[in-house]
Amino acid sequence: MLWLYPIVPFAAAPLLAGDLFVVRLEEALVRIAGIYFPFITISFSFHALYVWVMPGLVARLRTPFSRGALHVAVTTAVPVVLAPLILAVKGRFFPGQHKLAKFALECVIISWIYIFPALIVQRLRNRAQNVERMAQLERQAALEAQLKALQGRTNPHFFFNSINTVASLIPEDPALAERTLERMADLFRYALDSSKIRLVTLRREVEMVRDYLAIQSARYGSRLRAEVELDERAAEVLVPPLLLQPLVENAILHGMAHRQSGSVLVRVRHEGHHVSLEVLDDGPGPFASEHRGSQTSMEDLRERLHLLYGEHGAITLSAAPLGGCLARVAIPVKDGLA
Repeated sequence: MLWLYPIVPFAAAPLLAGDLFVVRLEEALVRIAGIYFPFITISFSFHALYVWVMPGLVARLRTPFSRGALHVAVTTAVPVVLAPLILAVKGRFFPGQHKLAKFALECVIISWIYIFPALIVQRLRNRAQNVERMAQLERQAALEAQLKALQGRTNPHFFFNSINTVASLIPEDPALAERTLERMADLFRYALDSSKIRLVTLRREVEMVRDYLAIQSARYGSRLRAEVELDERAAEVLVPPLLLQPLVENAILHGMAHRQSGSVLVRVRHEGHHVSLEVLDDGPGPFASEHRGSQTSMEDLRERLHLLYGEHGAITLSAAPLGGCLARVAIPVKDGLA
């Protein structure tokens, strides 16, 4: 409201100096300058009062009537107290006959001219901010609900595919199946916790992926070659949980379909203001796999990225440089958060 300070005295001058338009221009300008002095003094006094004192006093009052009465009392008492001091200083720069009672009344009018419109504007602004804040909370709640729904759809995929993996191991190598079950317990705990937390470090996400690849290696044996590379600069960046697992799962399903062997490379790198998460396989390449799944995991992941990062979060599928498929997720990094 500081922009009101130079405008209001000029606008109120005709009200406070009734003969402003009948005197000579030089005298009119002197009177206007004389009006600016109490205006500026009172307005800065009230500005400080309403910034540091009044919010605490108003917050203690419960009814609109009591708060209104407080504003009226303050805007009346303060100018009456300041009027003698202002008048004494004003008399030195603008000589003339000044009656204290009349000047005190002018100071009260000046206060009301400033404060009451400012209070109305501030009340309307607060109301608009409250409406915007409520709308933002509603949008945030809808976003959280949508993310949880997508997360909930990711978990069953993960559970059922992992159970099938262990089931295939039991008749061939019970000991390995037992060790794999223990590893799965950790994975399930991570997956269940992921429905309660929104972000995890990339180090934790990569640890989960290493466990998942170990389970798949137990299933495929030497037929599956897996490698994970984590850039330490990206290790503590926070990302949504289960961000990499769907990509790795797709790389194995499509890369190993109807093939004797295959390889998967997971690569996490910090690239300036982005983190790049890449999963490469040596399979038939994008959209050339003979495996036909529900195709919901990639769509769910793409929607999660869009909800969290908007246009700054992207997932792409392309041909890998040495053949196969390259799935790449790029998400922005800001203050350690992705």
